[in-house]
Amino acid sequence: MDTFIFADGLYTKPSTMSKNSFVDTTQLAQLRHDMNSLRAELRGEFQSRVDQLENECSDLKQECQILHQTNSQLKQRCDELHYTNHAMLDKISRLEGEVKLLQTSFDKANRKAKYQEMLLKNLKWEYPLPVPTISRLLSLGYNEAESSEIFQDIVDLEDVTTDMRMGQIIRIVDPNPNARSGHTYDYEGYFPHYEEFADALIEYRHTIDYMENEVFHFIIGDYEIPRKYLDLLQDALQQTHFHVLKFFSNNLDGVGYIDFIVSSVQADKKLKVLSLNNVVFENSSEFNTMCSAINDHASLKEVELTGCRDDEDEWGIFEGIIAMKSATLEKIHLSEITLPDLEPTCMLEFLSSNPSLKEFMIEGDPFDPFFSEDEIVYIADALRNNNTLRRLQLKSHREPPNNIHILESVVFNRSSLNAAFHSNHHCNLTLSGYGNYGETSDIHKFNTCNDPVMNRRKKIYNILSTRNRNRENAAYFESYSISIKHMPQILALLKPFAEHYLHDENGRQEDDEVKPLSIAFEILRDWKMPELYDMDKMDED
Repeated sequence: MDTFIFADGLYTKPSTMSKNSFVDTTQLAQLRHDMNSLRAELRGEFQSRVDQLENECSDLKQECQILHQTNSQLKQRCDELHYTNHAMLDKISRLEGEVKLLQTSFDKANRKAKYQEMLLKNLKWEYPLPVPTISRLLSLGYNEAESSEIFQDIVDLEDVTTDMRMGQIIRIVDPNPNARSGHTYDYEGYFPHYEEFADALIEYRHTIDYMENEVFHFIIGDYEIPRKYLDLLQDALQQTHFHVLKFFSNNLDGVGYIDFIVSSVQADKKLKVLSLNNVVFENSSEFNTMCSAINDHASLKEVELTGCRDDEDEWGIFEGIIAMKSATLEKIHLSEITLPDLEPTCMLEFLSSNPSLKEFMIEGDPFDPFFSEDEIVYIADALRNNNTLRRLQLKSHREPPNNIHILESVVFNRSSLNAAFHSNHHCNLTLSGYGNYGETSDIHKFNTCNDPVMNRRKKIYNILSTRNRNRENAAYFESYSISIKHMPQILALLKPFAEHYLHDENGRQEDDEVKPLSIAFEILRDWKMPELYDMDKMDED
């Protein structure tokens, strides 16, 4: 047994003593009561929390439903706004179109009003200056020929001035239409008539503006004209704009003539074509200024330079043109100019830097050797990658470079149908002169149509036609292992291709072309016919 020591002595515990002998039943009951109370309290709090969460979930569901409804409403509103936006854009586009039409109508009505106002103002207008008689001019010391010339010049000037005042359509305005030079400007009485012409020229802008479907030219021909007369014209051309400006050489008073041309070009907002004939530039700076005016012009489409020269640099004209980078020029015609020995890549860079250029014509000086073999190679490269240029004309009076045929092969490679297919079908190439080469070449007959598909068909039919004469088409198809199953397609293409085969200028078929029936007969006769015939016999057996 175990022995315990208490304060009052010894106590011996029996070995069989119960575990609950010392548990107070009152405390146990209290513990149970407390546990039940705690359990009830926790159950109440838990139920309260559950109820609270259920209420919150219910509120959240309601909020979610509200948000879903709101989202649906917003989406519907966005769709409505999107539709409204498209409708508004369409309406704005229509309104802009209507505004443009109204603006166009207003501008046209305004131009018409100004034109009619000019006619009304000049209804009773008469030429205010007297025309000197020939006898009067003889009395002033001029001989009979000089007097007759001065008289006729003033009469011509009176006529064109009167026509401009009356609003007549004068497609070519030239202060000296008969291009007389010599004693006209020596006569002091001539200047007032020129002043009257310049005043009428300023007023003539109303006629040009109103006659919008007409093309008006202003020309200063190949005659001498002093500076004070140019000043009158310059002031007038700042206000009256023509579609075509054409200037010839001015031998009497060249000082300021280039400035006159440049300022006229820069001021002319209607200008489409600029032509300079035998105009002499004193130095490269003058021509560079001219090139800048051409390059920066917003509406200029075509430039023609004939016989122009740079007194400081004989090669300056071509070098200046080839250095231009214009976004609007479509045609450049150069003739009777000196061609320098440029870097071979210059032509390639020029064609690449002028994306709108459609026509480029060059005629060299009679003593000019023209392009070198290296330059020909780079011109050919430029044509291979250019689908904008529609015409390239090279004219020379000298023998051609040995590799001139490279240019032809770019436009029409006759070595195979595939090569012809991948040729340049946009640019019409003309080679003139070059000894007898230009006369014997037929390359200018191709790419004459604006549709490259038709040009391609011409070339393919030309190859088929040429081979047909020697019965080479079938052998060609077999050498490339073309399947016989393509025969129906090839025969079907002969007719549309034949519609574009070449004719002479009278519409007659040329000697080197054959009828499509001849090509079809050759193909049907020679292309795998023995094999097909043998197969047919085997089927019968």
